[in-house]
Amino acid sequence: MHALLDGEADPAAHVIAAQLIAARGISPAHRLSVHANTAQANFIESVASSFPAIRRLVGADYFRQCARDFHHRHPSLSGDLQPAGTLFADYLLELHRNDEYRYLSEVARLEWLVQETLLAADHGPLDFAKLSSVAATAYDELHFHLHPTVRLFASQYPCLRIWEANVGSETEPETIDLAEGGDRVLLIRHDGQLMFHRLRLGEQSFMRALHAGERFAEAVESGAAHEGFDAAAALQRFVAAGVIVDCR
Repeated sequence: MHALLDGEADPAAHVIAAQLIAARGISPAHRLSVHANTAQANFIESVASSFPAIRRLVGADYFRQCARDFHHRHPSLSGDLQPAGTLFADYLLELHRNDEYRYLSEVARLEWLVQETLLAADHGPLDFAKLSSVAATAYDELHFHLHPTVRLFASQYPCLRIWEANVGSETEPETIDLAEGGDRVLLIRHDGQLMFHRLRLGEQSFMRALHAGERFAEAVESGAAHEGFDAAAALQRFVAAGVIVDCR
């Protein structure tokens, strides 16, 4: 496996592995190369399919170079390649932590959340009869549960605009000023469609608390730390949007 996944970086492993393979028409070294190339190509294709905006932003050649290096550092631990890009945003941050392309890791983090949102389990809407049966005095102790597809994203960069400008269209994207302001976004899949809800600071803190499993009173307190937060309006908004799907 070491020869297949990292043979280029460690030729000795390739030589040792070749000695374990029978020469039947095709040389052992060639057999290894075929499988190593296939493993790498499949890995790169999986990562490329998960990060189309990054691929367009950096160009196909640089993306392939990064994906090859990423493959050497973080080979798949499963025959299922869907999770192969889990650490790709962290990898890009390592590459560009101190230069003008630092924003790429943030866009990649958003793209990975998109993948998680699209693939997460589904869930029905909130049972209003169950909620209405809760006494008003017991609301503080409630734990509200979010739809399994919900993901929360925040960045100092306008990553959502960058992502939207670089997926689903072949036209040249508009120029986006990285200093124009960051994003606070809730992602959810609703009726099979990916949706984004922009959040105010109070709503972000409120949803983070709910997502972490905190009591309703604690979530309200987190949101109320920011001016203008309205707990009743936030609860109504996210129930209506299908974000909150259960309570206990």
